This record gives sequence, structure tokens and C-alpha cells, in this order.
Amino acid sequence: MHEEDSMDIVIEEKFTSDEYTIIALSGRLSGANAPEFKNRIREIIKAGKSRIILDMSDVSFIDSSGLSALISGLKYAREAGGFLRLAALQDQAFKVIKLMLLDRVFEIYKTIDEAVQS
Repeated sequence: MHEEDSMDIVIEEKFTSDEYTIIALSGRLSGANAPEFKNRIREIIKAGKSRIILDMSDVSFIDSSGLSALISGLKYAREAGGFLRLAALQDQAFKVIKLMLLDRVFEIYKTIDEAVQS
């Protein structure tokens, strides 16, 4: 099976400090795994990590279900007094987010460092 055909999204907590948590996503964020993503983000926030930076550099594809899952994550984070920032988006994901005008909703950064420093 080629990685492009994989239905899996890998959600990996990379770094946590008092200020923020970096979560790296890789794969395709789509209807097949959006519920898994939403549940995982909710668990991380319930564990007290509500200031999240998503490293999107390895997300090759996102669809409307994936966008919906990101919006849910943003909502959970805000309800917990935190944030959900998107960093290092690939072209396809950035174009979809911009097309849906969600660049007005999400804080989007070119790099992880920019997201951390903001």
C-alpha cells in the first residue's frame, strides 16, 4: 500500500511545555479519520494541554471532514481557554483552508517557530 492510499492520520505529541504543546500530524486528514483526530485532540485538551500548535508539514491532503475536525479542535481549545494554531501547511491544505475562508478563523503560521513566538 502506498502512503498516499493510506487512510491513516498519525497524531504525535512532539513537545509539551507550560506554554504550549506541539502536535505533529502526518498523512491525510479526511472523513475516514476525522473522528479519530477529534477524539485525540479532545483527550489532549482534557489532559490540560489546551494551547496547541499543529505541525501540518506532513499532511498531504485535507477534505471537508478534515476541516470540520480542525474546527472542532479549535472550539475545544478555546472552550478550555487555549488556542489551536496551524503551522507549516502544505499547498493543498492551505488552498482548501483559504478557499473556505477559514484563514480568517485559524491562526496560520509558515513555520513552527513563528507559531511558537506569536
